[in-house]
Amino acid sequence: MSNKSEKFYFLEDGGEMGELMRKKDWSKTLIGLPETWPPSLRTTMSIMLNSPFPMFLFWGEKLKCFYNDAYRPSLGMNGKHPFILGMSGKEAWPEIWDDISPLLGVVIEKGESIWRENQLIPIFRNGQIEDVYWTFSYSPVKDESGNIAGVLTVCTDTTEVFNAVNSLRESERRFREMADQSPIWIWITDAEVNVQYANKELLNYIGIENSSDFTGQVWKDVVHPNDIELVFSGFADAVQNLSEFALEFRIKNASTNDFEWFKVMAAPKFEEGKLVGFIGTGMNIEQQKSFAEHLKSEVEIRTRELADSNMKLELMNKELQSFAYISSHDLQEPLRKIQMFAEVLMEREYDNLSKTGKVKFEKIQSAANRMQSLINDLLAYSRADTEKRVFEVIDLKNVIDEVENDLGEELAKKQGKVEVLSSCKLEVVPFQFRQLIYNLLSNSIKYSKSDVPPVIKIMGEVIDGLDSNDKLLIAGKSYTKITITDNGIGFDKQFSEKIFEVFQRLHSKQEYAGTGVGLAIVKKIVQNHNGFISANGESGKGAVFQIIIPISQLGTS
Repeated sequence: MSNKSEKFYFLEDGGEMGELMRKKDWSKTLIGLPETWPPSLRTTMSIMLNSPFPMFLFWGEKLKCFYNDAYRPSLGMNGKHPFILGMSGKEAWPEIWDDISPLLGVVIEKGESIWRENQLIPIFRNGQIEDVYWTFSYSPVKDESGNIAGVLTVCTDTTEVFNAVNSLRESERRFREMADQSPIWIWITDAEVNVQYANKELLNYIGIENSSDFTGQVWKDVVHPNDIELVFSGFADAVQNLSEFALEFRIKNASTNDFEWFKVMAAPKFEEGKLVGFIGTGMNIEQQKSFAEHLKSEVEIRTRELADSNMKLELMNKELQSFAYISSHDLQEPLRKIQMFAEVLMEREYDNLSKTGKVKFEKIQSAANRMQSLINDLLAYSRADTEKRVFEVIDLKNVIDEVENDLGEELAKKQGKVEVLSSCKLEVVPFQFRQLIYNLLSNSIKYSKSDVPPVIKIMGEVIDGLDSNDKLLIAGKSYTKITITDNGIGFDKQFSEKIFEVFQRLHSKQEYAGTGVGLAIVKKIVQNHNGFISANGESGKGAVFQIIIPISQLGTS
C-alpha cells in the first residue's frame, strides 16, 4: 500500500476527481498507467487537483482531458462528466472543437498565453446544448525537454454574472427609454447630488443636450433667484438627513425664458446601507399654482362680498325690527281707531243704516279684523328670528294640554278631539314651541271636514340618525320626532313644500279664514331649533306633519 501511495502521490487528495483518477483503469487509455506519466504531467496534475480555482488540462498530442473538483460544476449534470476524463479533446468537445482548437493551436505552436472574458462557448450539459459564458486563460505547459506538452485552462463559468449584467443593462436601457418618453422630469444623482442622468423632458426644458452637462452651476442658471436658496438648502438637508424631500420652486423655460412653477420630489438610494444618490421627479404645477392664486383671489373677493352682504343683511334685520315696531305701534294705532269707531257706529247707528249699508259696514269690520290678525301674525313671524332663544327641557304632552285648553272652544264647536299617543322630552324655546303646536293644531281644526269631527293624533318619540332614511340626519345623533296626523280636507302632494311659504294659501279666504303666515311661522320655529319639518297629504284624506329636532341643542347652533 505504501509503494502504491508513493507511485500516485500526485493523485492524492484532490477530492472527487482525485478519487476518480486513482480508481480509473488507465491501462485502457492512450495515456497509459500513471506510473508512466512524465514528471511535468504529475506536477501539473498535483497542482490542478489541489487548486480551489476551476482548472482544465489538455495534455499530449491528442490533448487528453483532465479537470479538478472546482471545474466539475461547470459540466453540469447528465453531461460530459465523468467519461471525458482521459479522452481526447476532439472527442470530448465535438460541439465546440472548431472554436477552441485554433486557440489551443496558438498556445501550442507559438507558446503564447490567451485570455478571454465573457466568451460565449455553448457546451453540452444537463442533457442539452446550453449557452455558457466563460472567462478563461490558456497557458502552455512544458515537459522535461522544454517542449510544450499541454495547455492549462484556468476558467470561470460567468453565465449567471454575464446574464445578470446584461439584464441590468437591459433594465437600464428600458428605464431610460421609458423615462425619455415621460412627460414629467426624471433624474438621478450621486451622493453629492451631482446629476448623473436626466431624461429628455428635463434636458429640453432647461436647454441642455446631455446629462453630463448638468452641473451644479446649471441650477443657479435656471432656478428663479428668489428660490435658489430654498433649492440648495432642501438638497443639503436631504443629504444630511438621508431623507426624501419635496420642493416647489420656479424654473426658467429655455424656449420662452419664462419662469414656471415645478414640484420636485426625490428619494434617497442606498447600497449596503450607504447613501449613493437620489432618484427624483419633477412636475410642472404652473397651472395649479395659477388656479390656486386665482381661487385665492376669488375667495378674497367673495369674502368681501359676503361681508358686504352680511352688513346689508344686518341693516335689513334692523329695518325689519323697525317695521315690527311700526306694525305693533304706528299701524295698530289707526287700526284700533277704525275698530273703535266701528264699534260705536255698530251700537248707535247700525239700525239707521239701509240693508246695503249694513252689509258694507260688516265688511269694514271683517276687513279690520283680518288686518289685526295679519299684523299679529307678521309680528310673530318677525319675533321668531329676532327674539333671544333660551332653551329649556319640556314635556311634549304638557305643551299639547296647554294648547288644547286654549283651543277648547273651537274643538267643542266642531266636536273635535286631540289624542296624544305617546310623549317625550325635548329641548326647546318654550314660548316658540308652544306657538308651533298652537299653529299646527288650529290649522287642523280650521281645515277639518264640515261633516266629520276633527281627530288630531300626536306621537312623540326619540330616534337615532342611523336608523332614519332621512339623509339630513347625522348617524349616531339622537333626535326628537313629532308626528301630527289629522283627518281633515288634506291637500294635494304637489303643495307639500309650498304651504310653508309666507302668504301661501291653498283655499280662498271666503272658504277658510286666515292670513297664510301660520305655517311659515311653524317652519321658521323648527329652523330655529336646528330641525326639519315635512308635510304630506292627500285631498280629502287628511294631512301628516312631521317635525324632527335634535334631542339636545348643545353644539347645534
